[in-house]
Amino acid sequence: MDVADDVGGARQRGGVGLAEGERLLSGWASDQPVDADSLPNKRVLLLLAEGFDDAEAACALDVLGWTRYRPSVATVDVDVAAFKGQVSGVFGTVIRADVLVDDVDPGCYDGLVVPGGFHNLGYGEVYDERVYRIIRHMRDRGCPIATMCVGVVPVAEAGVLAGGRATTYPFSSRHDNVGRLRELGCDPVADSVVEWDGIISCSGPAYSECVMHLLLERVAGKAAAGEVQTFRSGQRNS
Repeated sequence: MDVADDVGGARQRGGVGLAEGERLLSGWASDQPVDADSLPNKRVLLLLAEGFDDAEAACALDVLGWTRYRPSVATVDVDVAAFKGQVSGVFGTVIRADVLVDDVDPGCYDGLVVPGGFHNLGYGEVYDERVYRIIRHMRDRGCPIATMCVGVVPVAEAGVLAGGRATTYPFSSRHDNVGRLRELGCDPVADSVVEWDGIISCSGPAYSECVMHLLLERVAGKAAAGEVQTFRSGQRNS
């Protein structure tokens, strides 16, 4: 992906709070050296709707982008999908799409990221059957799906959270996210981070990093996630 020039495995069920999330992240570390050349690259689709939350999108790009700079970690490439050639975040970030939603081949990807956004500033375009098709296809293939804030709602709208659990942003003034999850057959959980059957959700942008490290572990393995966390934090695990 390009930022526009005008911008200055195993599935776990249940909730993960902030303290627990920090414990999980700090505990991840590479056990054995890995030759990255022997590992196939992974690809993740980052689905951005107009009015996306800038911090959530940036977190996805940053965490996965660090795989390019660790010689013992397989690279995780990120393709940005949007409805048009470039998409704007609510706080001014403009990102060029790598692929249009109409042209996405879900079979090419190992994971999906759906950041949230502001419904009154264009995010409503995400509620689209073309998006649901991508979500369902990747779900059927067993790919992990990471959502942030209200990004879990379109995932639920695709029908893949019926009978499951998730958390979401509870303070939207014009959109009852919790109520909508319940209407779609999902049990809304009042936790910071929830992973249910390969679908990761969080209650707000503050937990985006935890979500992305969980996704990286599912896509590239625990050792890769641990190494990225160590070098992003500047702290070696004891």
